[in-house]
Amino acid sequence: MDRIIFCGDLVCPYDIKPNYETIKALMADAVVVANLEGAILKDRKEVEHYKWGDKYSLYSSSHVLDIIADLNVRFASLCNNHILDYKQPIEETVKMLEERGVTAWGLKNHETAHTTLNGKKVHIITFATFANEHSLPLFSPSKVIAEIRRLKAENPQSLVVIYPHWGLEKFHYPEPADREMAHRCIEAGADLIVGHHPHVIQPIEVYKGKTIVYSVGNFLMPQTNYGTKHLAFKQPEVMDELMVEWDGENVKLHALHYDRETDTLAPMKMDYTTLYETFKNVPSYREYLRTFVTHASLLNTVLRTRYSSADWNEKLSFVLRNAVRKARKLLINTGLHKPA
Repeated sequence: MDRIIFCGDLVCPYDIKPNYETIKALMADAVVVANLEGAILKDRKEVEHYKWGDKYSLYSSSHVLDIIADLNVRFASLCNNHILDYKQPIEETVKMLEERGVTAWGLKNHETAHTTLNGKKVHIITFATFANEHSLPLFSPSKVIAEIRRLKAENPQSLVVIYPHWGLEKFHYPEPADREMAHRCIEAGADLIVGHHPHVIQPIEVYKGKTIVYSVGNFLMPQTNYGTKHLAFKQPEVMDELMVEWDGENVKLHALHYDRETDTLAPMKMDYTTLYETFKNVPSYREYLRTFVTHASLLNTVLRTRYSSADWNEKLSFVLRNAVRKARKLLINTGLHKPA
């Protein structure tokens, strides 16, 4: 295979038949990687059997398997905050994907998938932060760095891609810890980083000659009912997204727009140069921190944002985010907040 295409979050519930005909030709002869944002439920009766009442619960119907086949998705990351939302055993989802020839990986947080590209081995490492919002093991930055170094030491010619589920939802700037982690990954030997989770496109940085796409936004995420919960995004920019095409050296961006009224995913025009402006002059950690805090809410600044990529900070983040989640549950129980 001579190119890989990395996409964002993919989910498709019952009664939704998205139209993606105009991008099929682009995907046809590539290895496509996507983040499957939720389990696949074979039975409609399962859609209300979610584990938690204090968060949105996402799933896909078995129709998503046809979408995956149509768009040539060969790797599906399960390393995200919605993959274990439902009571149905996640092993059923893994089996359905594997029966279609799709590699499903990421439940161990972190985990590595392997393929080839233009005669070189490619290792795709996925991990997810914000461990209190899912049931995956706690993410360890030091273990990811050690894995990159090990893979490069074993085969210096191999390619390492980092495919993380990180960042703050609907926020246009990467967390300081994620930028620091991205730099550490590249310094350890990573060749490309493509992030997802924030639902919006975030800035792109070129660091030591390597591309960091902090968030590509969604891929296919219909705004509709998921069981008794309704997913709706107020921000129009959630409908814009990227795909990252890579041949092992060169990065090519593809902008897409998802029409939530017609559930149509199609190419769109975008001035890609604007995506590089934030990090054009490679601001220092302190300089970028000022930019981030200027745009972030007080809640995110104080309780949700991760400022360091050290292992201890992931544990601290776990504690702080649990506090936020408990407060949110209290508001839900008192009727002051409705998550769906």
